[in-house]
Amino acid sequence: MAATSVICVGETLWDVLPQGEYLGGAPLNVAAHAAHLGLQARLVSRVGNDVRGQRALAALRARSMDVTLIQLDPDLPTGIAATQLDAGGAASYCFPAPCAWDALVATPAALLAAQGATVVFGTLAQRSAGGAAAITKLLSVASWRVLDVNLRAPHAARELALESLGHADFVKLNEHEVCAFAGWLGTAPTAQAVQAALLADFAIRSVCVTEGEHGARLWHEGSYVVQPAYPATVVDTIGAGDAFIAMLLTELLRGASPTAAMNRAARLAAYVVSCAGALPDYDAEHFAR
Repeated sequence: MAATSVICVGETLWDVLPQGEYLGGAPLNVAAHAAHLGLQARLVSRVGNDVRGQRALAALRARSMDVTLIQLDPDLPTGIAATQLDAGGAASYCFPAPCAWDALVATPAALLAAQGATVVFGTLAQRSAGGAAAITKLLSVASWRVLDVNLRAPHAARELALESLGHADFVKLNEHEVCAFAGWLGTAPTAQAVQAALLADFAIRSVCVTEGEHGARLWHEGSYVVQPAYPATVVDTIGAGDAFIAMLLTELLRGASPTAAMNRAARLAAYVVSCAGALPDYDAEHFAR
């Protein structure tokens, strides 16, 4: 199994909702959950030298997270996601550009931290050429490369998504991304068909598909696990997938069976959707049991 040191690379942003602003960004959420669950998890990102940037750093320090790999941009603002929720709590986003994470660079300190580590990355922070280049450099020194796809229109180009697959060992998709990749790969729009195409056409051996209230499925090291969703009263879905993949990776890196890891991931995701925002407080030991 890959190294238990985890580096999450990409966007730091504030989810701006009618009821307030919540710290987020998929890489930040995964790093924060993984650190809370006890992994050595760090975030490589970039914020603006502004009020939101300082609030983000303060919030991460309050969670006892290492912020030394988060860069401070002198000109560009900290990113935001203007967020709307539908009647069922599902979120849609708008990402103003450019912002600080678009200027992300692979610093010597970040490259040293990524050396031999598990590196988690997505597609959104690759919308700029500089961000894509920085992520590629970090992936080149990683021992296990986890693609949490996180397609976000209009930053969901086919070429970028398929190129990202070429860098990955493990891929996490949601049910909507399965349909997008099925069209790009010329296969049926099912999790099983997309997994088979990834196995045949790329060096990907592990695939996780989350399907909301219908649960999730995982192909990993010869195992196939179908995990039902836990019941939850949905407040919003922001960050549920990030919590899921953070718990899944944490448990797999600790040597848990795929079945146990999926069960714990589903429990944590159900809790997160019952709360506002992506990073509610919880007893990590309770969810890891």
